Order: sequence, then C-alpha cells, then structure tokens
Amino acid sequence: MKIRWNVILNFLVLFAVLIMVAGFQTTFWFQLFGNVPSPLLWLNLVVYVTLYRKPFPAIITIYAMGFALLAFTAMPLKMMWISLLILFTLVYGIKTRVFWSGSGYYTIMCAFSAVAYHLIYFFGSMVMEKNPASFEIVDRLVQIILTPSFAFPMYWVLAKIDKVSQDELVHEPGGLEL
Repeated sequence: MKIRWNVILNFLVLFAVLIMVAGFQTTFWFQLFGNVPSPLLWLNLVVYVTLYRKPFPAIITIYAMGFALLAFTAMPLKMMWISLLILFTLVYGIKTRVFWSGSGYYTIMCAFSAVAYHLIYFFGSMVMEKNPASFEIVDRLVQIILTPSFAFPMYWVLAKIDKVSQDELVHEPGGLEL
C-alpha cells in the first residue's frame, strides 16, 4: 500500500490547524473574553475528520489529535481517547444513516457533538476516575452554544485545505442522502 504525499500533507496541515485552534482556545480566548468559557474548536475539527474521511484513517487521525491535545488539558489520555472513540462512533453512526455535504449538516453535527462530548466526558469521568469531573452547568452550556457557532467558518477553512491537499473529498453516505 503506497501512501500518497497529499495524504501526509493533509494530515500535517490538519494537525497544524488543531494546534492553532487548541492554542487559541486555551490561551488567547481568555485574553479577549475574560472568564467566558471558550468553545471547543478542536471538537469541530474532530467532527470534520469523522464526516469527511474514511473510518480507519479517521480513527488514526483522531487518536493522534487526542494525543496532541494532552498538551492543552489536564485530562488523562484514557479519558481523551475513550471520549473521542465514543464520539466518533456516534457521529459516524449518524453519518451512515443520514448525510449531506455542506456547512449546514456540519454545523448540526458540531452542535450534536458538543452536547454528546460533554455527556460522554461527564459520565465517563464518573465511571473511570477517582475524582470525577464537576458538572459546571453554565460553563458547559456556554461551550455547547459557542462551539457550533464557529462551525461555519471552520468548515470553510477546512474545505479549502482539503481542496488543496487532497485528490478527492470523501463523501460516502450510507443511508438517506439529502
């Protein structure tokens, strides 16, 4: 199996975007908006990879992203990877049932993923960790509202990156295509 250079280039560019949005989210956001919780911009990137990649390369990419995100969080690796794997399974399951290409669907999936990620992380933390995560309803609600609001500009940027660094976009609907 020959790995094409455009696949490696796309992976590296997405990785660089991940580092930039995670850095913006964890440092620069608080310089601009104070104590307002930052949106989960990296989650939008994970959703994009889940929707527009084949399953095996998507899982590898998401696991690599989860490992890179450890530099920006105090979350243990097991929680990060399990949360991302469950989220991938949910988003991919929905994608195989109903899929249409475009920013509207991507934004809807980012909103769903923001809610699902917080639930997965909260309940997973209760089960697996000695000191579970606190509920923090206001912070979580603000993140759930802000995360999909950044989905449209991120979709536009990520689609441009894919257009430049890939031969073809992967759109493989499994169910009803709208």
